Amino acid sequence: MKAPLTFTLIMYDITHDRTLQKTAKLLQQHGYERINYSVWLGWGSFTDDIPLRKELQLLLRNPEAEGSRLYSMALKSHTLRNMRSITGHKPSEMDYWLGERELLFF
Repeated sequence: MKAPLTFTLIMYDITHDRTLQKTAKLLQQHGYERINYSVWLGWGSFTDDIPLRKELQLLLRNPEAEGSRLYSMALKSHTLRNMRSITGHKPSEMDYWLGERELLFF
């Protein structure tokens, strides 16, 4: 499988538990993979996924979620490949994320 040209990293800090759960479920439904508690990786461009962006904007308009933040960042595969932990190790899932391995075993 060939790696996509663009990946999207989504990071959030959501102040309302129910909005947080709905956001996580929505990202999962759109094919994003959780790589950390509040960090998700998607294959493709977040900018081009207008339905997802609109749904997330609607969720974050909830007055109970005031102060919540959600950020997206486009990454090229060579940039993602350079991701390392604070100890300098490559994430064990990297080959899977890049599409170089189809299955991920834990």
